Amino acid sequence: MQTNTNQTPKWLDLFITAFGTQGLISLAWWAGAFHAQRIRELQATYPILQITGGAGVGKSTLVANLWKLAGTPEPDHLSYDTCSMGSLLAILARAVNRPVVIEEDDYDGGTFDWEVLRECYAGDPIAIKRYAQPVNHLTFQGALAFVGGETEVLSRRIANIHLPMKRRTGEGSDAVKALHNLQISEMSQFVEAVQANREQVIYRLGHVPAYAESLREETAPGLNHDVARNYAQLRALLDLLADLFPIPADALHHAHTEVCGMAWVHADSKAAEAPTT
Repeated sequence: MQTNTNQTPKWLDLFITAFGTQGLISLAWWAGAFHAQRIRELQATYPILQITGGAGVGKSTLVANLWKLAGTPEPDHLSYDTCSMGSLLAILARAVNRPVVIEEDDYDGGTFDWEVLRECYAGDPIAIKRYAQPVNHLTFQGALAFVGGETEVLSRRIANIHLPMKRRTGEGSDAVKALHNLQISEMSQFVEAVQANREQVIYRLGHVPAYAESLREETAPGLNHDVARNYAQLRALLDLLADLFPIPADALHHAHTEVCGMAWVHADSKAAEAPTT
């Protein structure tokens, strides 16, 4: 069931106006989050998203609207200050084909256990250790995102979307306000279409190997296979969005170009070229 019509829906037009290219790429990852485990079954991994940028660039506003598109009226963020590692593990265990978002603005220096969270990339078993009890394991079947931080994190498991500091236009500010005023029912078309079009998701994922090879050829021969697949999946999911909703051609082109640029950043980093562990 595809929902593409000749006119861009109001919520999507406002979303692109408000958040631009980086917002559209985030939306593509968000769409994939509702098929995260299916994607891993086909291609072994689904990238961990990190949205970075300085204070005031709109990270929280962007993610709040992503949650609204998922049918959640209030942002469902987790943070080190409000959620223990044990509570987080319980949430990860329940998340199946849906996003889990962690706020990474750790002003007090606290953080979750990255050695544990890294397993969310491939959905590998996560060990749950309790004092004087046998070690149990859980398998993460959702999609993990981090929001916050001012420096880009370069890792083969992470796709980083960096929001630049730029002056917001009046049109962009008006679009943010208009999105805030939309009812959940007016935005529900997104998640309904994404969840209903499983076959189209699988079809678009079939283009990932070609996109990955293209990224490796156009960026650097040493680009890590996992990194190439991460960004190839984003490109395939951008195409999925265009299948489901009419996206202006220039907006889609800019998003694909930006994803290629994100792969370039990884190609230039030692972290991306290091052997996988």
